[in-house]
Amino acid sequence: QQYPEALEHHRLRREIIATQLANSMINRGGPTLIVRIADQTGASAEQIAFAFAAVRNSYDMPAINEAINTLDNKIPGALQLSLYASVENLLLDRLVWFLRNVDFKEGLAGVIDHYHGGIAEVAASLDGALSESGIAARNAREAELTKAGVAADLARKLTNLPDLRHATDIVMVADRAKKPVGEVTKTYFAAEAYFQLDRISGAVKDIVVADYFDRLALDRSLDAIGDAERRIAAVMVGNGATGVDAVDAWVKPRHAEVERIRSAIHEIARSGLTLSKLSVAASMLGDLARSN
Repeated sequence: QQYPEALEHHRLRREIIATQLANSMINRGGPTLIVRIADQTGASAEQIAFAFAAVRNSYDMPAINEAINTLDNKIPGALQLSLYASVENLLLDRLVWFLRNVDFKEGLAGVIDHYHGGIAEVAASLDGALSESGIAARNAREAELTKAGVAADLARKLTNLPDLRHATDIVMVADRAKKPVGEVTKTYFAAEAYFQLDRISGAVKDIVVADYFDRLALDRSLDAIGDAERRIAAVMVGNGATGVDAVDAWVKPRHAEVERIRSAIHEIARSGLTLSKLSVAASMLGDLARSN
């Protein structure tokens, strides 16, 4: 007699959780989120919901947003909105990444546990992994936020977010190479600095896309660059060295080819990024990754 009641309780609980998740998706991504992401990736509504929950919980976004909520009337409204936007931008960016790279067949909880722990390890490794200019830029932004009234702990979390965009890629490389996340973090950022890919990724927001196909081309190029970065970093960490030493060891036997591509990417990074230039950079990096 109690069995139907238990089933009904379970059904209601699932409906409540689904409603809360749907509300969160609308609040953070807007009412057209599912349509936009489905159009971009071909994923179903259920797959998008899984990926949304994975990103949100892996990055502790509810806690970060709640901390930003406490800043009401304590910091300028425009600044507070920009902090919400930085979290939302990361969420939307990694939402597509999870849809394209993660298998949820074994369940959502295991995916969240794995990436949550890996992202925390990457965050703890940033001080020893970022370039001097990267650390200087992060510290300057952190000082700016604390001066404006943001608590130091929250300011550090928020200024880490742009670099933590790479954390899921780093965790994936660590999984494939069977290397510690901290070690891979140092090598990944050293490789990014070597090719100046951080400058390219920072300029992507300035590319104007005219239509659906431009948007698709942009997404494909970014996806290709991410795949090439992961492949190259995996080979680098397999050499037994870390950080800059791992990059140097990888470059040495293929110096002429690497230098040709590196010079071209540096020129792209400093000459004003366009969709065509991004596509060329993605193609060249892909060629280099496949030649390993």
